[in-house]
Amino acid sequence: MGPQIGRMALGWAAFLVLASGALLLTLSPGTPEFVVTLFTLCLGLLLGLVVVVGVVWTRRREKREGGN
Repeated sequence: MGPQIGRMALGWAAFLVLASGALLLTLSPGTPEFVVTLFTLCLGLLLGLVVVVGVVWTRRREKREGGN
């Protein structure tokens, strides 16, 4: 994973988490908007987790292969 792709994906994940987190504070539970926003929050968290795992995995692989 290239550094630019990782930064962009992490930026999108942060945007999704922050935006949906702020919206969840204003929406009433049980409405369709709340469910969609909660789903968006979960997707943002999942994207962030995938990016972090990808970065850690790539760094470990590079370290194991000699740092090239």
